[in-house]
Amino acid sequence: MTPVRRIFIVFALSAAVAGSAWSGVDVSSLYRLSNFSGVLPYSDVQIHADRYHDEVYVGEGDVVRVFNATGMEVFEFTHDASSLGSILDIATTENGDIIILSYCPSPQFCQSGPLISLYSYRGEAQRSFGLSGLPETMSTFTPNRMLYRSKKLVFASTLGMTVVETDTAGMYQSQLDLLSGLALDDRGRDGAELGGFDIDASGAILYTIPTAFKAFRRKPDGTAEAWGKSGASPGNFGIAGSITEDDAGNIMVADRARGVVLVFTPSLLFLKEFGARGAKDERLVGPGRLAMGNGGKLYVTQLAMRGVAVFSLTAN
Repeated sequence: MTPVRRIFIVFALSAAVAGSAWSGVDVSSLYRLSNFSGVLPYSDVQIHADRYHDEVYVGEGDVVRVFNATGMEVFEFTHDASSLGSILDIATTENGDIIILSYCPSPQFCQSGPLISLYSYRGEAQRSFGLSGLPETMSTFTPNRMLYRSKKLVFASTLGMTVVETDTAGMYQSQLDLLSGLALDDRGRDGAELGGFDIDASGAILYTIPTAFKAFRRKPDGTAEAWGKSGASPGNFGIAGSITEDDAGNIMVADRARGVVLVFTPSLLFLKEFGARGAKDERLVGPGRLAMGNGGKLYVTQLAMRGVAVFSLTAN
């Protein structure tokens, strides 16, 4: 074999491998959440995709709106922020119950501290309660993220870098320090807080730390994997934010600074990114929260009153 032919074959094989790394997922823009008046001009709202009933919940101010599988508003109800505090996060259960995490900074206006409120599927208030049974060392724990998984509630404090698991009545069961066991330099640890937080199908915790320019996957056995680095080129992080997983195990990370959503394989290899700033529907302006729905639908909040963009992620 001649040297020229050998070089050509090596180049072709390298190109094939590189091409396959970019061909696992197709991404297309679908629509933005709307009502009969048109696209709702949301900007960085709280969002939750109900995988049990194929609906999407958006919390803004004291109103929670519900959207169907095609992105049209079908229902809304009011969360009494004057007595329960501002909406921080939303979750839903398999039987249709709606759970809202809220916070009131001052007892002068409402019950102070974090509060969990339970609503029926019709948006009818059932009861509200706080966290209970916390160890004394956790007395100041103030969660601002909440997930419902396997008949348990999981709370995270982005400033405290701590996760607490409770039963559905808010009774403490366990806690986890998300900084423990991570090989971070001083820059990554100083002022560290969560940029994104989710739990994948295996029970692993997915999270990002913007100051470290990294994303993490902490498995149920406690071991943690890290990936990512600072940079402006594809595959790198500017500000690593919200994180979630699709049904194939691919991991999506929103990058507010670069204006893109990055897609990584289940083995944490960079696959592709989409978004980038611009006026077209498929462009994103400061992507914030991510929520993975049914049928490969990815919901992305953004800035500048651009509304909630919905994309389709499909394997090819």
